[in-house]
Amino acid sequence: MTNAVTHLVFDLGGVIVKLRGTPVPLKWFPVSDKPDDVWQRWLTSDAPRLFEAGKIAPKEFSEQLVQELSLSVTAEQFLEYFRDLPECVFDGALPLLVEVKQRYTTACYSNSNELHWHGKMIEMGLAPYFDHHFASHLMGIVKPDVEGFHFIADALNVDASNILFLDDNQLNVDAAQAAGWQALRVVGVDELQQALSLL
Repeated sequence: MTNAVTHLVFDLGGVIVKLRGTPVPLKWFPVSDKPDDVWQRWLTSDAPRLFEAGKIAPKEFSEQLVQELSLSVTAEQFLEYFRDLPECVFDGALPLLVEVKQRYTTACYSNSNELHWHGKMIEMGLAPYFDHHFASHLMGIVKPDVEGFHFIADALNVDASNILFLDDNQLNVDAAQAAGWQALRVVGVDELQQALSLL
C-alpha cells in the first residue's frame, strides 16, 4: 500500500455476499460469453445503469434489458431470476468485518437497487457491520462512474489516497484508482482476507 489506509470500502456482491451467478446467466445470451464479459456488458449497459441509479422501476428495467441484450427469455423470467441474485453472506465475512471495524472506518459501496438493498442490509443483517452505507440507487450514481468515488470520499471527509476499496470487478477497481483511491480486486472471503493481511 502507498499511503496509510484509514478507511476501508467494500463492494458487497461477490466480496461479502454470495451471488447465485452472473446478473444474467450466460445461456440466455445469443452468443455465450465468459463471466467477466457478462459483468462488463452489465456494468456498461443502459438498463442496469438506469435501474441501479434508481431512475427506472423493475418492470421497465427488465423489459429494457431483455431487449437491449437480446436475451432468450421474457422480461418476467429474467426478473424472477434477478430478484434472488444475492444468496447469502459468505462464510467468514462477518467476523472479518467485525475485526477490521475495530481499526478502520468502514463502508460498503454497492451497485444495488430497490429489489436487493433491503435484503442485504436487513434480512442478511449487514447494516451494523459498516460505519457508512452507500447504495447506487440512493446516490443516483453507479459504479464504475468515477463521480461515485469522489462523492464517497467527500462524504467520508477523507483524502482519497487513504481509502482502500475492495471489489470483485476490475472495471470498478480501475475507476476507484482513477479517483485517487487505493483499490484491489478480490473475489470471495479468502481473497479478501489475503488483501487485508497486506495492511
